[in-house]
Amino acid sequence: MSAYDLLLFLPAAILMAIPMGPSNFLCFSNALNHGAVPAGVAGLGRVAGFGLLIVLAAFGLGAVLAKGAWLLIAIKWFGVAYLAWLGWRLWRAPTPDLEAARAGGGTAPRVSTWVLMRREFTTAIVNPKAILYFTAAFPQFIGHADDFTTRFLILGLEYLFFEYLVLWLYAALGSGLGRSGLLTGLRSWINRVTGISFFGFAGWMASSG
Repeated sequence: MSAYDLLLFLPAAILMAIPMGPSNFLCFSNALNHGAVPAGVAGLGRVAGFGLLIVLAAFGLGAVLAKGAWLLIAIKWFGVAYLAWLGWRLWRAPTPDLEAARAGGGTAPRVSTWVLMRREFTTAIVNPKAILYFTAAFPQFIGHADDFTTRFLILGLEYLFFEYLVLWLYAALGSGLGRSGLLTGLRSWINRVTGISFFGFAGWMASSG
């Protein structure tokens, strides 16, 4: 695959990574409550999840899912249940007093980076439409090349690079707002809004075809 092919795919990769879907919303919330670095490191779980879906799509699982309606429906409803559960957890999340914790005058509720990473991974893989999206979008930049699978995986690596880059931008934004003091007294409401958003994502997934 030539450098020109990779440059041609670049705008699409960025546009695919930027939207404020469940994964980016989760990263923003993690950064707001726990800081940019934990949120960014936890984002490796998302990269692993999307990477797994890309590999499966490269080897034809997307076509299998498209034909196996029962499997697609099963994954879909598991995803709906998980997003709703995550919304409930975020709604009830304790409000961390980050400034007091930094100054040694308070205790911030701690959630391990491993837990945040697991949430990122699961949020990435529970949406069956993601693998169908990769299956539909990537071939547009490959054509009918003999080394289709290799090219698919190369485009996948490029996409994951920009996905992780955009993830850090959301982490920086969430952390910056959290440290600015602009949201003082509003954190509990932000957690609730985030929880409601995940209920909305679950509802959207449930109602989509």
